[in-house]
Amino acid sequence: MMTALKDMTAQRVSSAANLLLAGALVFFFTAIATAQAEPLLREQIKVYSDVVTLGDMFENAGDAARAPVFRSPELGTRGVVGANRVMAAARHHGLQWRNPGGIAEVSVHRPSRVITLDEVRDAIAEHVGSDDGVWSISFGRGAKDFHVDPRVKGVPGIRHLDLRRDTGRFRAVVSFDNTEYAAPELTFTGRAFPSVNAIVPAAAIKRGEIIRKEDLKITRLPRARVSGSAYTDMANVVGMAAKKQLIPGRAIMRSDVEPPKLVKRNSLVTIVYKTNGMILKTTGRALGDAALGQTVSVQNIQSKRTIEAEVTGSGTVSVSRIGKPPSGTAVRTSRNSAGPNTNVIR
Repeated sequence: MMTALKDMTAQRVSSAANLLLAGALVFFFTAIATAQAEPLLREQIKVYSDVVTLGDMFENAGDAARAPVFRSPELGTRGVVGANRVMAAARHHGLQWRNPGGIAEVSVHRPSRVITLDEVRDAIAEHVGSDDGVWSISFGRGAKDFHVDPRVKGVPGIRHLDLRRDTGRFRAVVSFDNTEYAAPELTFTGRAFPSVNAIVPAAAIKRGEIIRKEDLKITRLPRARVSGSAYTDMANVVGMAAKKQLIPGRAIMRSDVEPPKLVKRNSLVTIVYKTNGMILKTTGRALGDAALGQTVSVQNIQSKRTIEAEVTGSGTVSVSRIGKPPSGTAVRTSRNSAGPNTNVIR
């Protein structure tokens, strides 16, 4: 009997121990589950909708995950919200969060895709058609690039276009087709014309300036603003001189430029006489302006005789159709001359 009692006692002790162990395990796993379910605040979040939810801000937000709490930043921008405001919003929806990490604020980023005015311009030009060639399109005041949800694919299209071909004024409604994400529908106004390539000053060019390649650029201008006398090849403009001030954005016409004046009125020039295999030089004063290859009247400083000479370089003119040097001049060989047949007229 004593043995039986001992066995029963041992069984009861074992059962109690098992119960205690089971309770401890239940408590342990419950504690782990509770700890795992503790809401964790994200310090940096990314949102795509117009509102921020508790699920965006917290891990383990539970049933409160879909609750909207803040307005999202504008597309393509960032914003911050203080941790105290987050805590108040969470408690309002029954989510207990005590900020154990001492977080000060949450950064909210709303990504976007930028649609440029060039993309809108291309859409309008394509919608108009190519019957009249390439179109030049300018927008009204206030037009600017805009943002859409980055998940929106494809290019902007024209839902509606009003175009007055006599004035070029247009009104275009821009939208995106076949997208499952919300995209804005915007209206643009401006002017549109068939256009051509034109050479224009990159910056203002003053009268008399020699035009360099870097002073020019090619742009598209309304065809009606470009006459048939406009230059189409930069090579024909580079090296020319501006006859008047040239304005950026205006096509350069043939009447706007001229060969540069290498000899200026009242300036001193070197007169070069070529005769009988000899080169004779003296100084003269130009009586007019002239470009390379042009003829100009020049007065010999010493003899006061006026002759006609051809401009051969900057400040240099040449006379080759003479049988002898002008009277009143003496010829002697210069030891400092460029060659044995070069003489200086004194």
